[in-house]
Amino acid sequence: MIVKNQRPIKFNNTCDCIVDETELAKAIIWYSESPVSRNKKIFMSGKYPAVAIYKEKIHVHRLLMMYWKQRRLESYEYVHHKDENKKNSLRGNLEVMGVSEHQSHHTKGRRFSDNHRRLLSEANRRRVGIVLKKRVNIDLNQLREMMVSGESYKSMARYFKCDPSTIKSRIYENPSLLGDTGGDEG
Repeated sequence: MIVKNQRPIKFNNTCDCIVDETELAKAIIWYSESPVSRNKKIFMSGKYPAVAIYKEKIHVHRLLMMYWKQRRLESYEYVHHKDENKKNSLRGNLEVMGVSEHQSHHTKGRRFSDNHRRLLSEANRRRVGIVLKKRVNIDLNQLREMMVSGESYKSMARYFKCDPSTIKSRIYENPSLLGDTGGDEG
């Protein structure tokens, strides 16, 4: 159904989320940038309350924080619940934290067994989200020599056992490599 005029949003809070519904309605309208259906259901998605905006599911605490900050949150920005109650999405209970700060806050003072550390490590490897670059050691002098001799990105990548985009990145990160490539000297 296409909605042409925004009518007041009514909520069906099926998960007992603690939220200012007026603020949530404003946040939904801000996020969607066009009218949405009048009836919205607040439901549990994973461990957090969420709402659906068109075909997108978004957690209530992240949506509200984006509205209050008037910008989209980066994937590495976490919205922390100060009272540890994941259903409490009131303004005074939420704050933005970086990944490491958030993890540190939740693990400070805890002692993990070797088995628990192993399980955490395995879980982190399976996580979907931020993918860290695999760092490849590339000798810049060797790279310069290969560039001067006219090697292609593909052949240099095979030599260093990496992707051609990694070679391009190294050249971009080290513009001095471009100085000695045997260009036209007039």
